[in-house]
Amino acid sequence: MQYTVKDVLSIPFFATAKLRSGENIISTQLVDSVTVMEIPVEDFVRKNELVLTTAIGCGNNTDLFLSYVKDIYLSGAAALGIAIGRHVDCIPQEILDFCEKHNFPLIELPWEVRFSDVIKYILEQLNKWEKSTMIKADSLQRELLKLYLDNHPLEDVLIYLSKEFQMDTELHYNSDIIKFINNNPNQNTIQNLNEIENHTIIRHQNGHFTQIIPVFIVSQEPCYLILNTKRFNSSPIPKSVINQVVGILTLWIQKDIAILNNKKKESEEFIKCLLKGNWSDKEEFIKTGKKLGYSIQLPYVCIVGQPEKLEEFYQHKKEIKQDIEKDFRRTFSELVESTAQNIKKQIIYTFHRELVVIYLECTGDYVAEEVNEFLDAIDVLVEKKRIPTCSWGIGENHAGRFTFHLSYKNARTALEIGRSHQGPGVRSTFASTGIYQLLISLSNNQFSTELMHSTIGAVAAYDKNNGLDLLQTLATYLHHQGNVSQTARTLSLHRQSLLYRLRKIESLTNRSLNEPDDIFLLQFCLKLWTVRFEHIA
Repeated sequence: MQYTVKDVLSIPFFATAKLRSGENIISTQLVDSVTVMEIPVEDFVRKNELVLTTAIGCGNNTDLFLSYVKDIYLSGAAALGIAIGRHVDCIPQEILDFCEKHNFPLIELPWEVRFSDVIKYILEQLNKWEKSTMIKADSLQRELLKLYLDNHPLEDVLIYLSKEFQMDTELHYNSDIIKFINNNPNQNTIQNLNEIENHTIIRHQNGHFTQIIPVFIVSQEPCYLILNTKRFNSSPIPKSVINQVVGILTLWIQKDIAILNNKKKESEEFIKCLLKGNWSDKEEFIKTGKKLGYSIQLPYVCIVGQPEKLEEFYQHKKEIKQDIEKDFRRTFSELVESTAQNIKKQIIYTFHRELVVIYLECTGDYVAEEVNEFLDAIDVLVEKKRIPTCSWGIGENHAGRFTFHLSYKNARTALEIGRSHQGPGVRSTFASTGIYQLLISLSNNQFSTELMHSTIGAVAAYDKNNGLDLLQTLATYLHHQGNVSQTARTLSLHRQSLLYRLRKIESLTNRSLNEPDDIFLLQFCLKLWTVRFEHIA
């Protein structure tokens, strides 16, 4: 459909011409105009212009001739036609090697060919081609408008374009949505689409090519129409035709994005109801969920995650915080969906402030195993640096049918307590945080608070004034069940220094480290202190 070097070579004046290089790109190399150019080239050659020359002035100076050809190539010319005869008897091998290396079409023309005849003929051909292209573009626009007004889906448009252009057609938009009409969608995968800003043709080694056309939508990420050739030596689709297609495609994409945004809002509102337990008619709620793609009648367990150090993880990729969060959500969504598919489980998930809330389909007696299988798969992705480390809370005690809000509440509690008392990156179940829940409850009790202060308050005050870390020493000693040698090794202390500290603790607390009741009281007060004030390492 596009006027190319291949079309130029088929004109009558070029019947005896010889193509010396660039044979594999002549069907894709566009020709927009034609000119005659001798040295110097400077800025007189336009992109995609066929250049005709006698190479006058180059004489037998191969270096000057090569410099001239390089200037023509660097100007973006479509091809170079050299008249062989008076000024150039034969093209030097250095020039042929350069053109072959850079895949630049070089044409030998008989001296008898008049440049004026060639220019006149090519300009007439370009004029005819432009007229036929405009007719084609108008016809295509009418057909696409008809499809749009008849409310055909975007897939129908891609099918129509694929048949019309005889090319595999793909449309990438909204970052994570790809629609394609392509028998071999992975054959010529294009990386870093977001770096392409203009209509681009990428030639492949197998003789095929890919046309990439950015489609810009206001307040949206760029979309990309991608055309892959099915046949060898096909011609690119003209820009005038592409522009008509892009204009109509924009309408479809805007409509699709509006539908997607509305569905996203509906999904967010629906999941809010799950989190709060706000539904009255269960059957109607199931129907609404089904409409949005959720099978809420299945049993689920809630998992709440908090990504750790997002900015640090993405520091080499993004600079704006909004981009970091957007990038994380996009990547996490792709990975969590693929993980659920791999373990053959349904999921419902959302992003709630800085948290990730996931409902994972579960089976009555195997909730723990299924959750761990899912999170183990996520951890593998963390190890591969696909996503940052996450802390997890699991509401396993309310796993089941229509217990969404209860399981979420417990998962949130497990996350907050586990992360606070065990550090970031841990996986906590509601049951495993039971002791901390009890301690939190007791920490608000006046008698418990007074008992804690009267028992180890003096030790904490001594630490503050003298910097001996006696609370740390006591916690380590109790952790090793009173084993002095193990405690000394852990704290890197001499045995005598440790014994001195232990005697000091007994003196300050007025408790014996040999009495079981006193040891229990000290353990209880340490735990309560940890919950009330700080984590003791």
